Amino acid sequence: MKQVVEENPIADKVFEFIEYTNQSIFLTGKAGTGKTTLLKRIKRESSKKMAIVAPTGVAAMNAKGTTINSFFQLPPGSFFPGDVGFQNLQEGFVSIQSVVSDLSYTNDKLKLFNELELLVIDEVSMVRCDVMDMIDALLRSVRKNNSPFGGLQLLLIGDLYQLPPVVKREEWSFLSKAYPSPYFFDALVIRKHPVLQIELTKVFRQTEETFIKILNDIRSNQIDDESLALLNQRFDPAFKDEADINPIIITSHNAEANLINKQKLDELAGEAHTFDAEINGEFKEMGLQAEQQLTLKVGAQIMFIKNDTGDERKFYNGKIGKIKSIDAGDIYVSFPDEEDLLLTKSSWQSFEYKLDDDEQVSQNQVGEFLQYPIKLAWAVTIHKSQGLTFDHAIIDAGKSFISGQVYVALSRVRTLGGLVLKSKINKDSLRSNNEVLNFMKPLMLEGLTQKITLAQETFVLQMVLDHFRLHTLMTELNVIATDPEINKANIPEFKTQLAEIIASVSSLNVLVEKFQAQVKQLHQQGGFEAQATFQARIVAANTYFAKELNLKVLNPLLKIIRVKPKNKIQQQIQYQLQKVRQQIDNSLTLMHVGTGLLEKPLEAANYKNWIAEHRKKQKRVQDSPSAAQEPVTLQLF
Repeated sequence: MKQVVEENPIADKVFEFIEYTNQSIFLTGKAGTGKTTLLKRIKRESSKKMAIVAPTGVAAMNAKGTTINSFFQLPPGSFFPGDVGFQNLQEGFVSIQSVVSDLSYTNDKLKLFNELELLVIDEVSMVRCDVMDMIDALLRSVRKNNSPFGGLQLLLIGDLYQLPPVVKREEWSFLSKAYPSPYFFDALVIRKHPVLQIELTKVFRQTEETFIKILNDIRSNQIDDESLALLNQRFDPAFKDEADINPIIITSHNAEANLINKQKLDELAGEAHTFDAEINGEFKEMGLQAEQQLTLKVGAQIMFIKNDTGDERKFYNGKIGKIKSIDAGDIYVSFPDEEDLLLTKSSWQSFEYKLDDDEQVSQNQVGEFLQYPIKLAWAVTIHKSQGLTFDHAIIDAGKSFISGQVYVALSRVRTLGGLVLKSKINKDSLRSNNEVLNFMKPLMLEGLTQKITLAQETFVLQMVLDHFRLHTLMTELNVIATDPEINKANIPEFKTQLAEIIASVSSLNVLVEKFQAQVKQLHQQGGFEAQATFQARIVAANTYFAKELNLKVLNPLLKIIRVKPKNKIQQQIQYQLQKVRQQIDNSLTLMHVGTGLLEKPLEAANYKNWIAEHRKKQKRVQDSPSAAQEPVTLQLF
């Protein structure tokens, strides 16, 4: 796995963008170019607090993440942007604005959203544009940050030449009023703030140069008559395979694949054995490749739906075999020219993301699905073949295949010689969507190298400005304001005092945003050559915000804290106000630290080292608030 990354300089550059910039990226590449391998590396090696989501249960399982709907607690249906009255919404739609207003997250979830530094969306080709705008609006709201996606870095992974978003005709008739296409890149936020496109180009699945060229030509709508003729040499409508294992048939519809598999299973003599899956804990991500009830017979053709995690790697996703025997619960699978394999059950896990005691984003397993990692494999649909690799396959690219699906089916196979066509392929069936072709403009390695210096510089400035944020303080105050027991106690004087403090912090928040916008504008105009100019602005901001926080927030808070509590509810109020005071101390400390970060001139050659060093320093400050209060105390009294 590591060797693949080392041989892929573009993958190394992607990792560098993730680790040392805040640039959002669309990572693409044809099947077999190592997108999944790179994601595993980022998950393993990146120091950023990250979460992985995907549009479907299957994609989420493959990426070892969770679904978008589960992570953001989205209501079912489609989302419409803009200010739309309820009476004007089509059935099955909700306005993005109303979802943001109505959704109520727990304090733990809010803290998680605010601590996240990187959000990975896998299989983004299947994510609709309205869902992207919904995510953007939610993150801006909960992170109290009006930058795209609330200032969170996004890594979008997928291949737009494969399966597109699923949109029903009646849904699109309404969505098309706001969007030119259902693809994620036509979301309003992406159109206004384009992501950096990076394409992995080295193919690891196919090694046959001729076949790779044909697949590349199909992707770019440039296949010529010679390549098409070469492909159609694999046309064999009367194909019959006398080998022990038949090539799998790739179909377009579930019903067709299920019928073929059932008929073939019924033709086998012998007893049918059914194996039930085991489900432990919370496991909502149904739609797995694995069957809840797996029915097998001796002689059944099966394929593996998971990679072997053992040292010997005896099977992989898509490997075909036959059931040799079923005896007393033991299932043996045979392969041509290989030893028989005793099957054991595999595990699929469901996860949720939480903040641990150290304020780190932790991925916790909440459920498990146990089943044999196989399914019947005389036929499979295109959708369920995603991520699989076949040595041999039969493709019927007839009228049931929609535009673009032929490429998906062809790219499942390792070699041209392993392919059988039941019907000839014409150029019309190989068309890629024009929206995709017009959008795709990935940078080459040289362009990425030029781009990364500016991205690192922008990230350095953002890290400095992140010291001047009051969103966590606002969250702590809102916890008190919405506490049911405190509200039930009905203490008018305290409510008035708290409302005044919240209003003061809210006003300061507006000024913080203006200050950050001014510094960013100075940087855009002069780059780091204007470092002395915006450093002076940062110093002045620290002086102003420290004074205002003391006068309008901390001093009124201390007056409340100094009153001796007379009952249990007042003790609870005091406890929570002490937490707010600690957060004020943290905010003052961070601003003080941020003021000194750009005192010395910073050269481009030192950006990476600066970023790595100050990420560690910032973490130490956040982890040890009490240890850094000396400068704060001097300012307070």
